[in-house]
Amino acid sequence: LIQPGNPSNSLKKKTRLMSTAAPVLEEASNDADRPIPVFEPFGVGVKRDFSRRLPHYLSDITDGLNAQSLATTLYLFFACLAPAIGFGGLLDVATKGQMGVIEMTLSTAFCGVLYALTAPQPAQLIGPMGPNLAFTISLFQLSESMSVPFLPLYAWTGTWTAGMLMAAALTSTSNIVAKLTRFTDEIFSVLISTIFLFAAITDVTKTFTSPLTTATKALLTLTCASVTFGSAMVIRGLKTSVYFKKSIRNNLSNFAPAIGVALGSLVARAMRLNFLGCHLPSLVLPTKFAT
Repeated sequence: LIQPGNPSNSLKKKTRLMSTAAPVLEEASNDADRPIPVFEPFGVGVKRDFSRRLPHYLSDITDGLNAQSLATTLYLFFACLAPAIGFGGLLDVATKGQMGVIEMTLSTAFCGVLYALTAPQPAQLIGPMGPNLAFTISLFQLSESMSVPFLPLYAWTGTWTAGMLMAAALTSTSNIVAKLTRFTDEIFSVLISTIFLFAAITDVTKTFTSPLTTATKALLTLTCASVTFGSAMVIRGLKTSVYFKKSIRNNLSNFAPAIGVALGSLVARAMRLNFLGCHLPSLVLPTKFAT
């Protein structure tokens, strides 16, 4: 029993957390009732965001020092690294070697760390996406048609984009996202999924239609793709199954894409070691860290 005037440590901790969170919750409730303007005076929105988060900046880091955060960090590492490598390889081919895996991985790491240290959503996925890849390839094709160097054009495009985003943040134009509906998010998800599926199916189909590809290579490509996709879907489905404990099912489901990629890579490696002629195109890394 808890004696009056002598609360337990857990009760003290809960009381302290409630007293700390009360002003934040009250302020958030007041902001929710207040209409959100599309435009605000210069820098007002940015100043308000930083003034809210700075008092809790240290606790946001220390509260995450636990095993669950470690599992999330490992998952985000694979979730960010896999697209960087995959899209980097595609960009290397599409841009004729002017951008590749090294550039994509470095930019993903730098932007991810900077975003996590300065943004209100440190768990946000930072990395290349389908629309970004399509835009970069289109920009390269435009540079070739106009006989303009691609890298300077890409740098100036990024500079102008950063300037427009900064102007939108300083004038609170980003508040317009509050008026977007769930339909916008679903359309964007469908677009990304379609791009991924189309690229995967196209790559597998090319191995069967290319005159330079043997039947062995085509079947191995289909096998690796099926193992990667099938194992990832099966492991992800364990979350709603009756096998293992709930914690094990959740962890396996979170790491399903990484496990699927690993199994597909092991199958390709085993075929290459045990059967002659089973060689699939592999990622070619540069010998030096340079563009």
